[in-house]
Amino acid sequence: MYGANQSMCQLMVELRTKYNIQPVVLLSQRGEICEFLNQNNIPYYVSHFYWWVNADKGFFQKLLNYRKQIRNLFRMPKLLKLIEKEEIDLIYSNSVTINIGFFLSSKMHRAHIWHIRETLQAYDFKYSLPDFVVKRIFDKGADKYIVISDFLSKAYTGFLPENRIKRIYNGLSLDTQNKAATDFEGILQVAVVGIICDQKNQLDALEAINILKSKGTNNIRLHFIGGNKEDYLLQVKHYIETNDLQDNVVIHGHQSNVQSILADMHIGLVCARDEAFGRVTIEYMLQGMPVIASKSGANEELVLDGQNGLLYELYDVDELAAKLEFFVENPIEFKAMGILAKDYAEKNFSLEKNTDAIYGVIKDLIGNS
Repeated sequence: MYGANQSMCQLMVELRTKYNIQPVVLLSQRGEICEFLNQNNIPYYVSHFYWWVNADKGFFQKLLNYRKQIRNLFRMPKLLKLIEKEEIDLIYSNSVTINIGFFLSSKMHRAHIWHIRETLQAYDFKYSLPDFVVKRIFDKGADKYIVISDFLSKAYTGFLPENRIKRIYNGLSLDTQNKAATDFEGILQVAVVGIICDQKNQLDALEAINILKSKGTNNIRLHFIGGNKEDYLLQVKHYIETNDLQDNVVIHGHQSNVQSILADMHIGLVCARDEAFGRVTIEYMLQGMPVIASKSGANEELVLDGQNGLLYELYDVDELAAKLEFFVENPIEFKAMGILAKDYAEKNFSLEKNTDAIYGVIKDLIGNS
């Protein structure tokens, strides 16, 4: 239930509530999302199928990946039989990691929307098939490709047909009670939300805090909120222990209610590389928090440098330290940016705006039926 699934779940509820579009979900395995679907009375089916992207682990793994794609084709009759009683008008794929939607739409002769929410580079994935086959599938794969940022659109240049790409930013609910920008007194609480892994790059934050501590600035506390990749978490813990940062860092682990923690935070930090959108960036802003983000991926589309936050060069920890120190030394600018961040997020990234734009794509493909 990270960003992509959260966005999909919110979208399904909104489309059903506002436009009477009835979702039916096909999952390759059970997970936390099933609880959400049960609670919201959304029908779903679970039947295994494989991704068409994988980590690149040599020739033998490549042969296994080819085999998985062949097995997906053999599973098509079972998948079709599973959903044949549903009156399906349109197929909607929620990730670039799966191509099963393309095969279903081809067999069922239904329109297909492929919503791409990630880059492969961010997770060190590669396609399981040769590039010329991938391009052919993308050429025929969907009637419309939705991407969640301009960065993502550029990342798929040469693969996706340009005339079928539409950029629609993610949207978040504005219904929850969000705090306004607060004055900073005492310790500056900095939120770093996201799975602890190489792509999210939490080590930048740790190194910046260590630089500030060595200069005598010891009133900043980092809060890592999210699950982890074990090998990277070990690096993080080793750095904390080696540099005696135990009093400067709190590791919260996975939290089901992140908003309750953000209510006590002052600044949001995004150190990620190749971030396709940055849902958490908007979550920070909706809490009235200015954001410090790396100049990577879509961060520069969301964070307007000097207005609703600050940008730094990816991996330049000295610059990041300087940006953190700026907020410590300039409480007036800190509060002003927080107010602008909240206003900017509410105007540009509402769930309603996102739902209406996606409904427009659906309506264009299947008319008023």
